[in-house]
Amino acid sequence: MWHCPSWASESGKAGGWKPRVGEYPKFVTRMAKHFKGRVGAYQLYHEVNLQGMMNGANMDFIKKEIFTNGAKAIREVYNEVPKVDVLVSTSGTSPCQPCGAREGLRGVGAIAVDDYYNQLIADKELMKQIDALNLNISDHANGYGMMDGALIPNCWTQYDLAREKLDRAEYPSKKILSSESWIVWDNSGNNHDVNGDGKKDECDAFDKTVTIYGKVLERGLNTVNLPWCDNSSQWSMGLVKRVDYSGRIKQQRPDWVMPSDDGGPDVVTRKVGLHGPEERCKVHEVSENWNRFTEENYLNPGDPNHLHYYAWRWYSQIAGGSDEVIRHAIAGERGNNITASGSGLTGIEQYKISSYNRTQEIFTVLVYASGASGNGYLEVSIPSTIQNGKDYNNAFSKIDFRGEGFKEGDHYSARAVTKDISRNTGMDENISVQEKKGLLVKDGKLTFRVGLTRKFTKVEFFSQE
Repeated sequence: MWHCPSWASESGKAGGWKPRVGEYPKFVTRMAKHFKGRVGAYQLYHEVNLQGMMNGANMDFIKKEIFTNGAKAIREVYNEVPKVDVLVSTSGTSPCQPCGAREGLRGVGAIAVDDYYNQLIADKELMKQIDALNLNISDHANGYGMMDGALIPNCWTQYDLAREKLDRAEYPSKKILSSESWIVWDNSGNNHDVNGDGKKDECDAFDKTVTIYGKVLERGLNTVNLPWCDNSSQWSMGLVKRVDYSGRIKQQRPDWVMPSDDGGPDVVTRKVGLHGPEERCKVHEVSENWNRFTEENYLNPGDPNHLHYYAWRWYSQIAGGSDEVIRHAIAGERGNNITASGSGLTGIEQYKISSYNRTQEIFTVLVYASGASGNGYLEVSIPSTIQNGKDYNNAFSKIDFRGEGFKEGDHYSARAVTKDISRNTGMDENISVQEKKGLLVKDGKLTFRVGLTRKFTKVEFFSQE
């Protein structure tokens, strides 16, 4: 939630301006009453480390009025009968290194972000009201979210920075979210030729998604929200392309759409803005200085999805849609580790992520190995029950899931899908499905060996009663 109407701002101006004291809590109260029972999480502001996002306000105002009083207002609504759980987090942090920092923060860029976290964590009343800090995960600056190259050389070290500060301040129950995330796919200035092929395109977005998602999910970040669809932003960041659901764009500009490969609505081939309600919608192309694109910028013009959608979709298997899914073992965590070994675990990039689907009673492990080529094997082993973890599933957790899972001597089955994903089409290639039943939990472990291992491997463990 951000920006202020002119009638509520101290300056009388609309947009990124400081609201009068009391107006923001009243606003979020109205929001909470409207969405209670339908919305379970709120982020209190947007990139508040930058002064331009709320001109006229300093850090003291942000901490007191926006974060503390804003969180209290939302909780008051959700605590009313019928009481409903709600998650309240702070604000994403802009990765812009030279942009003007919020008044009251030390320095600019990464130094200011570092001080921003320090100030939030030092404010006991604020920390009492919020459930999580928020940060931006993106490909900004160098393709991986760099700010100054030292304190924050990429987006996953910003996660490490915030997590370490919380742990040092003895806030193990507080989590970190990334409600604002993006990966650019077009040839705009904010995209980067990370694969060194001389082009900035969807292949770079695919490679960045593999790396960024692997790095942050393996560390323990759970929420990484990428923009679903292309819009009129100066940077093109959608996982999927804009499609002409109603046919209104085709009516006005038939040369701006093309048939979709999946038989669905036509794919829009321009960066457009849409004005007005659906029945009277007017379409226009963005200005020339706003990084226009055409179907020539699409790697696969008729595919309604961008290439990096397919990397995102593979990682999304660690979640469970409407099922209840929780974190399980964390790579490298003592006593709660994801163990993976074998000649198929090879390459510069290797990521291991696990979860437990409480609804289906299924443990899932994702393993990415950039050098895997179908010639080796991979043995995966995880604890058979939810263990005491460092940041998840511990004495500070709101709900104690420890001990859930498969007990010693229980029978279980395992199923693995190992494959490649084409960097040209996004389609699955070299798929191998391997299953085994009648396995026994031994020494508190679930273990399965996958042969002919490819780059993208998913292993699932099922109870076998």
